[in-house]
Amino acid sequence: MSGTKTYTVKAGISTVREVDISGSAAGATLVSMTVKAYAAYQQRKRRDREVAIQREQAIQQKIAQIRAGVGSSANQSKVSVQLPKTGDSQLNQAAAKDAQRRVEELKSQLPKIRAEYQVLIDQQLLDTQSVQQALQQTEEALNGNNFVAAQTYLQALDDARIQVIQQAKAQWRDQVEYLRERLDALRPRLPQTVNQQMQIRIDEVSNNWQQLSVADIQTVHQLLSEFEAQAEQVQEAAANLAASWSQAGYVTHDLQIDDGDVVIEIETHDGVNTQMRVQFDGQQIELEGPHDEEGAASCAGRTMEVMQRFQEQGYQLEWKEWNGEAVDQESPQGTESLVSPSPQRRLEGQGY
Repeated sequence: MSGTKTYTVKAGISTVREVDISGSAAGATLVSMTVKAYAAYQQRKRRDREVAIQREQAIQQKIAQIRAGVGSSANQSKVSVQLPKTGDSQLNQAAAKDAQRRVEELKSQLPKIRAEYQVLIDQQLLDTQSVQQALQQTEEALNGNNFVAAQTYLQALDDARIQVIQQAKAQWRDQVEYLRERLDALRPRLPQTVNQQMQIRIDEVSNNWQQLSVADIQTVHQLLSEFEAQAEQVQEAAANLAASWSQAGYVTHDLQIDDGDVVIEIETHDGVNTQMRVQFDGQQIELEGPHDEEGAASCAGRTMEVMQRFQEQGYQLEWKEWNGEAVDQESPQGTESLVSPSPQRRLEGQGY
């Protein structure tokens, strides 16, 4: 356990790096697992998929509840245009002297107005019949050069549009609040860079609600779900690693989270602890132990015993470095070599 050692995780932790065992390099890695380790790997992956399905169902249920906040059904949530109830005698009052010019302007704008309200109808926000009736009466008023009547019907349409926008804004605010709640619950388990990145994404959704769609909110939820799954799987791997040390007769301390990485402390020497760090991206484990040249060989042997126990739980590892030096085939510990560098942590939403 002396010195600093780095292990590369070839398969088994990361939620994004799903492994295909049909002929790929990663597949060859899995084939090299023991039967016990492979069975544990498969069982954990099945459990991860079940958890992911349950998480997605809970999220979609919550989203549906938020969207239903303006009404108990899609039909009830539609806004109807409240047509004016005034009689013809009031609507046909003398218009301003430039009414004819304004009538012509409204006639030219009518196709655009129809298209704008059709979008709200297609989104199930406005009642189709009342909108079409208001537009028809507007057109009839314009054909009769009755600017006042046309303006009255258009005002009724605009009032309905404003009501829809207010409802949509309130609903969007609730959707964004749910995103913030999810991120706040995850913050302690995520790297600071991920927290900052997700905060920026949520702020963009909040500030650009008129230009974005429900699909954009779903995309952010998906990113949060990926990070949540990653945090859970890395914590599970760290817990399994701690259990491996315990099974070998060592006392381990409570797991700590440091910038998304999970840190384990093990009592391996009198008055000095060995520390292991499972990186958030699930691709590397680092061991930092006391420098004890005399006991280096025996410590390394015990460490390899513990890591063997860990691998039997469905994790495939290679020892990459020891005290900053690459481990080669001639190392006294007899471990496999890994000369390729470990992938750098990637924090864009598409992967790690």
